Amino acid sequence: MIACRSVLGAASIALSGAARAQQHLGGAAASADVSIVRVFLSLFVCLLLAGLAILFIRQRYGGRLPARLSALRSAATRMRLVESRRIGPQADLCLVECDGEEYLLLVTPGGPLLLKQARASAGEDA
Repeated sequence: MIACRSVLGAASIALSGAARAQQHLGGAAASADVSIVRVFLSLFVCLLLAGLAILFIRQRYGGRLPARLSALRSAATRMRLVESRRIGPQADLCLVECDGEEYLLLVTPGGPLLLKQARASAGEDA
């Protein structure tokens, strides 16, 4: 019983000390002097940065960009991965297009193996 009282006493002293420290660090304990304009400007800046980060990632890693942002498009590439499927724990089946040719590759730890080579279909756009 006495140990419980001493623990509760120590906890209340620690909490009151923390409350006093919070008052000194923040200026006032219950003050809410943050302008609503400042909050919305901060939100706008954060959303703008997030949008720019998304555009950068899409442009950098080959994603499509909206047509009105064509100036940010990356240069045309000669090679692209059309499709890739995992067929085993260490084996992938990949369809790669390069210079108007399609290559079906089996990629394993032992190295890639060309399974089929054909002309790329004209109906697909990059």
